[in-house]
Amino acid sequence: MKLKPKQAHILFIFLVSVMMTAVMSLAILLLRVGWNQNFILIWLGDFAIGCLFSIPAGFILVPLIRKWIDKRTEA
Repeated sequence: MKLKPKQAHILFIFLVSVMMTAVMSLAILLLRVGWNQNFILIWLGDFAIGCLFSIPAGFILVPLIRKWIDKRTEA
């Protein structure tokens, strides 16, 4: 199945937001509390909360950043 460019862009923003949230929340939690018995459960909660912020932020910030960069890019 091939995606249309608009679909691909939406999927890209969504996946980048989710993956960055996963990596960052895991790394920060690991550095702050270390590995323990409840690590996965705590991380899943932190990850879910992070996604509530990162996904909308991705859909707002990525187009704004793209416009800003495009204005400063030679054709």
